Amino acid sequence: RYIEGDLVWVAIPTRQIGENSIAGKLQPHYQGPCRLIKQLAPSTFTVLRINDNVQLGATNTDRLKPYFEPIKNNRNTTAIENDQTTNERQRTTTNNNNEVIDDDLNLQNIKE
Repeated sequence: RYIEGDLVWVAIPTRQIGENSIAGKLQPHYQGPCRLIKQLAPSTFTVLRINDNVQLGATNTDRLKPYFEPIKNNRNTTAIENDQTTNERQRTTTNNNNEVIDDDLNLQNIKE
């Protein structure tokens, strides 16, 4: 399921005193992203935490969860600006990457 070089989340073990868990419910359950460095056995990998280059040691695949890169949100946002020189309102629509999108209203204003 996993191969060397994959990005993963690694489960953080909860501390226990006897049968009671002392980890808070708002504490993170996984750390990462981490990279699988070397396969030691079919279900065991050496893991490196990327943000501070700390080796987490041998980790069983039962404690791993695949890491996926965040998807860019392409929601459109519309801003209305007042042009002080002509007192006209100008409407521009941009997506999440600040790229201007021509919408029907803008095209109608240009044609008129």
